[in-house]
Amino acid sequence: MSEYQYYEFQAVDRPLTVQEQSEIHKLSSRVQLTATQAIFLYHYGSFRGEAAQVLAQYFDMMFYIANWGSWQLIFRFPKAIVDAKWFQPYELEGTITVSTTSQHVILDIHIVEEEGLRGWVEGSGWLSRLLPLRDELILGDLRLLYLVWLRTAPYLAEHALDEDPIEPSIPANLDKLSQPLQAFVELVELDPDWVAAAAQASPHQPAIAEPPLETWLSQLSASEQREFLLKLLRQEPRVDLQLISRLKQLAGQATSPPATSGHRRLSELAEIAESLSHRRQQQAQNAARKKRIQQLEALAPKVAQTWTRVVDLIELKQAKPYDEATALLQDLCDLANHQGKLPEFTQRFEQLKSTYQSRPALLARFSKIKLH
Repeated sequence: MSEYQYYEFQAVDRPLTVQEQSEIHKLSSRVQLTATQAIFLYHYGSFRGEAAQVLAQYFDMMFYIANWGSWQLIFRFPKAIVDAKWFQPYELEGTITVSTTSQHVILDIHIVEEEGLRGWVEGSGWLSRLLPLRDELILGDLRLLYLVWLRTAPYLAEHALDEDPIEPSIPANLDKLSQPLQAFVELVELDPDWVAAAAQASPHQPAIAEPPLETWLSQLSASEQREFLLKLLRQEPRVDLQLISRLKQLAGQATSPPATSGHRRLSELAEIAESLSHRRQQQAQNAARKKRIQQLEALAPKVAQTWTRVVDLIELKQAKPYDEATALLQDLCDLANHQGKLPEFTQRFEQLKSTYQSRPALLARFSKIKLH
């Protein structure tokens, strides 16, 4: 497999200036660049810049994928609306890193799988699906960080980096993931049974209608009101969220949904996930069995016509009709077994094989019919 590396950067809070676009162009003449997006694709060679530095200087979110087994998401948040302390309890060496600049909080998520990607996908289109994760994190929704731990913990245990790690704090509502979180689960191939296992201890936080925050505007001091107006005039990013965050503080509203202290070890989650997987498979088998019985009962009044149809198909002496005839015979066999009439089917089937014993292609297909 040839090398594949895909970088996509997105500016959210403000577009790039002409000067900034010129600086980005210096990284690669083949960059796909607009005032809000930059895409770098490599089938050989590497990105000439430092992705985290480029993100911190110009953009608000970056997505990276490589076909040897690496995913990366980096977020940049204004310090005025995000506190680095929200993310620090989830820091994981080499995987989840939190840092700050003079004006921003940087959250770097890097998942590496040395065995390579199990189900290879190209990078195009993923960032648009994942972009709303930034707003979720701004609002204090930390489910993404728990899911990152859940995805990487088995690898850490397997490579003896942490034999049986304890889960971090469990965010609310893991049982009902948003579409961007579902996209992340799909991207990194996180086992849904593991997510369901984790969700068993996740508190449920129903959506609460927020009281009108404008009633708290009068509680802002004159200096604060002036400061927000100046921020608006200076066109600072996300002044609306800064104001909402401050009004929520005055209203005594929590910044983020409640979380439960993590206490389960990875081995416990594995047992729960295995149990859930077994239960789900059993339910699927029961549903398939019920559906099959319904199909067979619908066939019961048409047994004679079906045998006639089998013979007509065989007489066509073609591959596809042979396949269709074989499928119908399997249905007749399953119906006979369901009705307790398998000996009758077997006798008629043997007669059919005897009649067409000179057709090896047909008999090869007949040999695949499962007689119960």
